[in-house]
Amino acid sequence: MENKFKKGLILGGLLAVGAAVGLAMNKQGQELTEELQKDFKTLSKHLKNSLHQLEDATEKSFDHLAATVVEEYAKKKELANDAKKKLIIALQAKWQEMEEEYLTEKEGKKLKK
Repeated sequence: MENKFKKGLILGGLLAVGAAVGLAMNKQGQELTEELQKDFKTLSKHLKNSLHQLEDATEKSFDHLAATVVEEYAKKKELANDAKKKLIIALQAKWQEMEEEYLTEKEGKKLKK
């Protein structure tokens, strides 16, 4: 029994490595990932600019803004639904980081007045 278990582990490990290498070697998969990363950077900058235009940003308004920004961008770039969903989730995950920048800028504007 122990011998079958070891063989199963080895076979499972080899299959996992083979699948990982296959995915990594797939040029289309890499291009999609690179393209989504470029889209994410572009959308992140646009979202940051739009966020700073809001009077009072909350996480709910940020999530809505992120979805809106992605939807508008997706129409221009003809993105697939799964790509849109991934971008929305990734942008919404940046709320805390962008909130800090938003609050810092807002405080800076108050101090200048």
